[in-house]
Amino acid sequence: MSKTKDFLFEICNSPFVSGYEHANGQILKNYFSEYTNSFEQDKLGSYIFKASGSIDRKIMLAAHIDEIGLMVTEILDNGFLRFTTVGGINPASLIAQDVIVCCKEKLRGVIGVKPPHITTPEEMKKAVKADQLFIDIGMSKENAEKFVSIGDVVTIHREAMSLENDMVTCKALDNKAGVAVMYEAAKELQKISHKSNVYFTATTQEEVGLRGATTSSYQIKPDLAIIVDVGFGSTPELPSDTMKMGKGGGICIGANFNPRLTKKLREVAKQYNYNVQIEIAPAGSGTDAIAIQVSQTGVPCVLISVPLRYMHTSVEVVSMKDIES
Repeated sequence: MSKTKDFLFEICNSPFVSGYEHANGQILKNYFSEYTNSFEQDKLGSYIFKASGSIDRKIMLAAHIDEIGLMVTEILDNGFLRFTTVGGINPASLIAQDVIVCCKEKLRGVIGVKPPHITTPEEMKKAVKADQLFIDIGMSKENAEKFVSIGDVVTIHREAMSLENDMVTCKALDNKAGVAVMYEAAKELQKISHKSNVYFTATTQEEVGLRGATTSSYQIKPDLAIIVDVGFGSTPELPSDTMKMGKGGGICIGANFNPRLTKKLREVAKQYNYNVQIEIAPAGSGTDAIAIQVSQTGVPCVLISVPLRYMHTSVEVVSMKDIES
């Protein structure tokens, strides 16, 4: 595997649930420190790696490191765990998942659901709600309370794996794929001299309100920002103009993005024969660009999107071609 793919697999296999990104931040430090000159964090924990330039100009590259997850809300009398979601999750995607409860000791568990044999036809027609689901850790309440506390974070357990045609699948590729793109950029940037100071920023708490982007951009005070996130990749049920897998990243066009900077990005991509696609977001992008754009007195922004299938599930899919190109 390439070093970028190794990095992607390592961060995907490690939990970075929104608000708890500190648990595995050393992984980011281990990889980015080789290609950058200094490291700092803002007070919300965003990871900021600086590649120094020769003049006092600042370019911010931002990709959120946090992921969706779950949080324990109740330990039931029979030892099962009730939970709520952290970030936007379709409850149906949680059925029959293997999970890890991040408590005093990491505990394995599964999310169960009523078997079809005893589910009524009326119930079968209704969408599953989160409060109908529970986590089974195989313990009595008495034993569970020795390890689990209300508020403990839970993450889906899903190991990253390779598919055919340079595709990979795992949980949390939204937005570990974007962080991997940023890492690839850091490796390439080290090979050339550059005037601007470049800040590779793995932002926190995007999935619950763009919070790390707000604070880190305020701290950096960039002259411009390039945000890397995921966008919808083509599947049969989506429109034909949805971004295709393996055909390059998407350059997003819309009010959230600076027209001159977006035009320049497209020109550079054409000049160096990079495959790019166009993604449309007329009003807002739902990404860190929303927060960074209005930081201080305003920051010109562009967004590069990595095509991704099955967003906010445990089987998200991206193409390594799109990440490494």
